Amino acid sequence: MNEAAYWLKVLPNNVIVKVMEKENIISALLRHGIDLGGICGGKGICGKCAIKVIEGKTSEPTLQEKSWQKVNGSEYRLACQTTLLSDATIEVLETFKGSKMQILSWIISKDFNLEPNVVKLSLRIRKPSLECQEADLNKLIAEAKAFTFDPKILKRVSHNLWKSNFMVNVILYDGELIDVIPYDKDVKVCGIAFDIGTTTVVGYLYNLEDGRLLSVRAQYNEQIKFGEDVISRIEFAGKSDENMRLMQDAIISTLNKIIKELVAASKISFDQIYDIVCSGNTVMTSFLLGNDCYYSSMAPYIPPFTLPVKCKTRDLGIRVSQTAYLRTLPSISAYIGGDVVADILVSEIYRENGPAALVDLGTNGEVVVKAGEKFLAASCAAGPALEGYSIRCGMRAVEGAIESITISEGGDQVYYRTIGGVKPAGICGSGIVEAIAWMKIRGIIDRSGRIVEGSGNRVFRENGELQFIIAEENETANGKRVVITQTDIRKIQLAKAAIFSSLKTLSKLANIELSDLRRLFIAGAFGTYVDPFYATVIGLLPDISRERFIQIGNGSGAGASMLLLSKKKWNEAEEIVRKVKVIELNLVPFFKDEFINATYFPHKDEKLFRNSLEKIKHFKTKF
Repeated sequence: MNEAAYWLKVLPNNVIVKVMEKENIISALLRHGIDLGGICGGKGICGKCAIKVIEGKTSEPTLQEKSWQKVNGSEYRLACQTTLLSDATIEVLETFKGSKMQILSWIISKDFNLEPNVVKLSLRIRKPSLECQEADLNKLIAEAKAFTFDPKILKRVSHNLWKSNFMVNVILYDGELIDVIPYDKDVKVCGIAFDIGTTTVVGYLYNLEDGRLLSVRAQYNEQIKFGEDVISRIEFAGKSDENMRLMQDAIISTLNKIIKELVAASKISFDQIYDIVCSGNTVMTSFLLGNDCYYSSMAPYIPPFTLPVKCKTRDLGIRVSQTAYLRTLPSISAYIGGDVVADILVSEIYRENGPAALVDLGTNGEVVVKAGEKFLAASCAAGPALEGYSIRCGMRAVEGAIESITISEGGDQVYYRTIGGVKPAGICGSGIVEAIAWMKIRGIIDRSGRIVEGSGNRVFRENGELQFIIAEENETANGKRVVITQTDIRKIQLAKAAIFSSLKTLSKLANIELSDLRRLFIAGAFGTYVDPFYATVIGLLPDISRERFIQIGNGSGAGASMLLLSKKKWNEAEEIVRKVKVIELNLVPFFKDEFINATYFPHKDEKLFRNSLEKIKHFKTKF
């Protein structure tokens, strides 16, 4: 018996898709390649898949959806919570469609000797004769001093040798013969370093012969449609082999899209890319290689692997040379991945003589403290709030996002800057931090994070919740107010408390005070765009002088680049893995108290922030 199905018309693009009975709308749209930008894995939390039903019968709103409708209006539905009862027409609310992304792509440059795994040799091979009947491949291997060869080259070895009068260019990968090219053909030898983040993926294309960076491109990680954080994605992938395949396909698709853009921008061909190095957290790396990480999400949190992996790109369906290799960075633990190894490698925190720390500010926060012989690392669930997700008016760092804010004395005027200089559509992570910092400076929130009713004409109550207006309806692109709610502030409190308490705990275990830190390296997209001063005002980062903060940009991408270009850096990366000791914060007796104390703005112990508290007494509007 055939399963019932309905036809769904999707406006404004007039796309028609088939929706199976009892299938939610977002699943049907994803099957047809339409991504509404949802980031909660279909749990009805993020609200990014909002739609308007124009005609047709649909299921009754779920309890989760009703809660969302109280804030956003009953005329809207969530595609992840809605099924069809008849043919229907919907309109997609496209807040982000067509917006330009602000994804961290710049990397700190480091000097090191160029020594890639891939090299090109130009060879003249002795022509065959009755006296010399050695096989073509045998002669080529001997002349190139190769140890082995890729079987994929067999069909073109003789053809290219004879066609070019036995003068050829050969490509060797760490002693393996992987390509044979006629001597007169233009040959470029390229490689790509990928930073595979939970939210974004950045690719860096290099010329491996001279180390030049040819192009940089970025995309959102397509896995985000299955969940905004690693736990949500592990849950999704672990439900079935098909789900795991979808998860792997999503990241492969993302990589291939970036590769296509890199190739077009640099005017090279796909088959001139021979090496790929990928940096990412342990879960992202596992998903790339087809492992669901199911057992990593439960105690004792054992990862499927932490060793570096090398495989042929053709085995993963990555569109580069058929003989190219893909390598992943080694990880340290289930939640301290190769991206942190890359951060450490780039920051060179291990070379610091005095106390130093590194913080990677992302959805999954990582903290490293180095003091003397102690080299400690921990992971904390910062959550997505600091990057603009799960916030009422939060959005990705795309065109139209408010990225910087000032609030006037008295709290009656708000001055802001948006990405792209256009009308605001929402607020991203750096803007949220600055907004809350200024709300603290102007007395709009107290140290407990509570919005003070009557603290200005922009404070109002809606549905029983206090809110602060950042932008009025007539100022915004979508005609809706941009606000910071009490709930938003609570989410930021939890996120910043997770980061700061982790840093404080590791410092205690290393027998140092945070004020002793000579350097604090900040990595990650949010960490690079956020102003350290405002991060200090809210108690996200410690109260040290500004010159001690070193923003290293995309440390994960920079580290992957270094490993793409230098064999010797792999030895350093593996040494880092051996030296770092992972701390399970939940097993530290005083961590819970540190976390609770860090939920205050800036902290329950204000002596820890005496410098920034003194500064804000005289702080003036910056715009």
